[in-house]
Amino acid sequence: MCRHLALSSWCREGAVDEQESHGDVEHLIATFAARLDAADVSFGHGTDNANDEAWRLVTGALRGRPLTPILKRELEGLLERRIDERIPVPYLTGEAWFGDLRLGIAAGVMIPRSPIAEVVAQRVRPWLTVEPKRILDLCCGSGCIGIAAAHVFSKATVDLVDDDPVAIAAVEANVRNADRAVATRMEVVASNLFENLLGRRYDLVLCNPPYVPTAELASVPEEFRHEPRHGLDGGVDGLAVWRRIIARVGEHLASNGVLVGEVGNLGPAFDETFPDLGAVWVDLEQAEPQAGGGFGVFVAFADGFGAAGIALT
Repeated sequence: MCRHLALSSWCREGAVDEQESHGDVEHLIATFAARLDAADVSFGHGTDNANDEAWRLVTGALRGRPLTPILKRELEGLLERRIDERIPVPYLTGEAWFGDLRLGIAAGVMIPRSPIAEVVAQRVRPWLTVEPKRILDLCCGSGCIGIAAAHVFSKATVDLVDDDPVAIAAVEANVRNADRAVATRMEVVASNLFENLLGRRYDLVLCNPPYVPTAELASVPEEFRHEPRHGLDGGVDGLAVWRRIIARVGEHLASNGVLVGEVGNLGPAFDETFPDLGAVWVDLEQAEPQAGGGFGVFVAFADGFGAAGIALT
């Protein structure tokens, strides 16, 4: 009987401690959010406001551990680095979220944030009319888009392609950490665009390449300068990489294949550069509109590329 009473007392005390710890975490998040607001940091790496940023920082660093004085000091140090050095939260916590996917992120790898996630979650409807058997995530970075596609299309194989060794190492780690049923359907390929994909054709190509005009990189918020420049720099007009992709992607699309791409606020320039492509611009519900309107995501079809692809312009 005494042991039962002692156990009951311990359980009540443990429940109180857990509640207090939870309350301490909530208070810390609110305090961090206020400090982020006052510091006028820039968002855009998975969050768009101080409250969500503080939540990602605190919970990403704690990872379910109770808040202790030592951890609180570590979190304070991370917040100071976020504010003083303008380091994006994913680089501080080593993790990023892409929809419901938690991915590992290291310095030197692009941080997931593409609105293509919403298109994939909707199964690329109504444009993709058949269940895809082969999917390509081109310029995959962390692998976020391709891994998400492998979850959505449970019978498809997915190639994740990048030419950066740091990105390749990151996507390989993320694939290893994925559910086995998903991981076994994915292949990581080191390739300069289509160079090492000879003979491979895909029902669905997903692509978020560098598209920031070079001159604009000088004025981006400091947070974005922590990301690899080659993952952002799209050349003089932002479309240098897209020209290379459009010139070759037709060779790798199945007859009823679909390309889903991202260009940020370059939609009008993209249409002017590729007038015969017939790009369809996608309306999204969750993403923020780009400056000048639209969401910067398009869908194009295999028959728009012609047998030999569209020539460079």
